[in-house]
Amino acid sequence: DSTFSQRLGGTFALEVPPDAYVAMDYHLDWIYASAYLSQEEVNASGVHPNTAGLVSGSQEDVDLIVAFDAEETTHVIMLEAKAETAWTNKQMDSKAERLAAIFGKEGDAFHKLRPHFVLISPWQPRRLKTDCWLAWMRSQGGAPFWMKLAMPPGRRKLTRCDVYGKRASDGGYFKVQSTARN
Repeated sequence: DSTFSQRLGGTFALEVPPDAYVAMDYHLDWIYASAYLSQEEVNASGVHPNTAGLVSGSQEDVDLIVAFDAEETTHVIMLEAKAETAWTNKQMDSKAERLAAIFGKEGDAFHKLRPHFVLISPWQPRRLKTDCWLAWMRSQGGAPFWMKLAMPPGRRKLTRCDVYGKRASDGGYFKVQSTARN
């Protein structure tokens, strides 16, 4: 919606148009292929080399992607979302490594394409080590770009449990309970 678009654009000093492309769970392989195929000299219908292994066949993705053209540049904003759990350094280091391989350390591997990366959650991340992240993935102070995710009150969650209601990852039962953070 327009409010979210304004908040997202404000994070990067961009104006997100109402007709921006938006998709959920967008695989990093697809992001690379889209960026590669966007090059003027590439025939999109051909067979393409994968010598760098950037099409990996993994399920690694971004939770939301927003892409749009502004003047001569295509902006690709990748969002990682968490509502209940926190990001791990292992998870985010892997993503930073893949994004570096795709977009380059300066984010300029593809002419006229600019990547952006933002975390979105109810609480600002506190324990993420971003020193190995790319400069374009971090704000001037070195912290990740972040947006607050508004959560509706009264949310409930589904939990697997044993017959007594005790949480169990392999439980043969389930229960619905209030979230700890409403």
